[in-house]
Amino acid sequence: METKMFKPEIESVYRIQNFVKTALSAEAFNKKKCFAIDLIIEELVVNIATYGIKDLNTGFIAVCTSIEDETLFIGITDNGPAFNPLEKKDPDIFMPLEDRQPGGLGIYLVKQFVKDIRYERKNHKNLIRLWLA
Repeated sequence: METKMFKPEIESVYRIQNFVKTALSAEAFNKKKCFAIDLIIEELVVNIATYGIKDLNTGFIAVCTSIEDETLFIGITDNGPAFNPLEKKDPDIFMPLEDRQPGGLGIYLVKQFVKDIRYERKNHKNLIRLWLA
């Protein structure tokens, strides 16, 4: 399992996407899986950087990856305030656009691309674990 630390800022999205795909040997995956990785990282990291960690001097995002039996594992840890994105109710995607509130689709989209997703708050840190088949 390979782990790397990043600053909790929007600019880290691209670096984290590249780290994950490189660590998981992205050439072994099709375009759909690479798109899913990019979307997942973007949604989760943007949420952490925008709504979670406010102090760039002490904040961090740690990302770890592994692959076993063609299942990708991505772990994302941050030291921001407790926030379980899985507790957020899924949006009604069938509601007319004019009746919807902005936002809320990111975590829903992440859930559509993963085989399993889990959240845990441990030692004052948010841990999100994702498995992609």
